[in-house]
Amino acid sequence: MSYKKLVNFFIFIISILSVNLITTYLTDWLFQYRFTAHPAKATLIGMGAVVFILYPAFNWLDEISEKFTKKFFKAGKNTGGRFFGLLFAFIIALTVLFLFYIHLWFGWSPLKVFKAIA
Repeated sequence: MSYKKLVNFFIFIISILSVNLITTYLTDWLFQYRFTAHPAKATLIGMGAVVFILYPAFNWLDEISEKFTKKFFKAGKNTGGRFFGLLFAFIIALTVLFLFYIHLWFGWSPLKVFKAIA
């Protein structure tokens, strides 16, 4: 696999995880009010929110995350050579995303994660 294909693959992975994380936070925030309305009304509002809010947000976040990841990988490339810099940058990005996901899914803080590992 060429270096450029590897970079694109890593950017794709980071973009998917980042966009999914942010859209999950948005949907959770939107649907915290679902029990205050009739189920049919809340469902229609939720569907409208998905279409009118999350679709443009997904496109915007995808562009932002791709630009950020490319800069992040470029900085990593300058740190320890091409391959190791890319690998280091990818591991750092995955670690940060891991901390956000474990907080979202289980309510764990980074401190609790580090205590569990140690």
